[in-house]
Amino acid sequence: MNVKILIKCLSLQFDPKKYEMFVKKLDYKKLLGEEPVEISDKCYLDNGALAETALEHTCKYFELHRKLNERYMLSAVAGDDSDFKKAVRLLNWLTENTFYNGAMLRYITDNTIEILDYAFGKNFRNAINCRLKAISFADCLVAAGIKAYPVCMQSTGFKNCHFTCRVYISELDKWCIFDPSFGCWFADKSGNPLDIFEMREMFLQDEEPAVIGYSFNGTEGCLDEYMNGFLKLCISNLSTWCDNSMDRRNTKKLPEKKRFNAKLPNR
Repeated sequence: MNVKILIKCLSLQFDPKKYEMFVKKLDYKKLLGEEPVEISDKCYLDNGALAETALEHTCKYFELHRKLNERYMLSAVAGDDSDFKKAVRLLNWLTENTFYNGAMLRYITDNTIEILDYAFGKNFRNAINCRLKAISFADCLVAAGIKAYPVCMQSTGFKNCHFTCRVYISELDKWCIFDPSFGCWFADKSGNPLDIFEMREMFLQDEEPAVIGYSFNGTEGCLDEYMNGFLKLCISNLSTWCDNSMDRRNTKKLPEKKRFNAKLPNR
């Protein structure tokens, strides 16, 4: 890592206000001009093709999820209600109990037990980035009986990325997109929850979704920066991992981490 970048990141580890000012200073509209929204959906596979996602694996209940449910009583947090209301409760619960910092320096594996041990109930110096937020939120949903998986969003040229979570809402018979880094979900003009493909289509038509429940570490700051830099800029390429298993999620070696190189399932 460049020394100047490392020093800058170190300065952003302890104060959420400093991190918010850092986000505000970035010229996302300029970046959008260089990498406008497209539909690309390409990843880094050697042959240029995306792997297929095995949907039954994205929803399988593993030992990890049993332990999560026991430790954090996730079924009780979600409550006995519709899938959408359960998802919103779990989203609010995770937002209220973990901070977000896209410049975090601490290396943590993709194991949600380790992620929450590090971040849950801690102060901003234990904030986690969008990848870890999305992974942990997806696991918590699965532990509460709701189908979900993390989604990697990348810009046209793959220079910028952001992670969200796709959740199957059974009563709506559709997948919907939630962002656990900013505690929000998205709706059309009629208030209907949106899937990530519907949201991308809105951006391509120069429209914007309603952002519901937005929270930048407890503030309403940087909403314009969020819309332009975290959503529009990064929504051209969408991918996930091939299954929701623990395969390669416990590795301590960065090059061996589980890759987001699969298509989002369409059913």
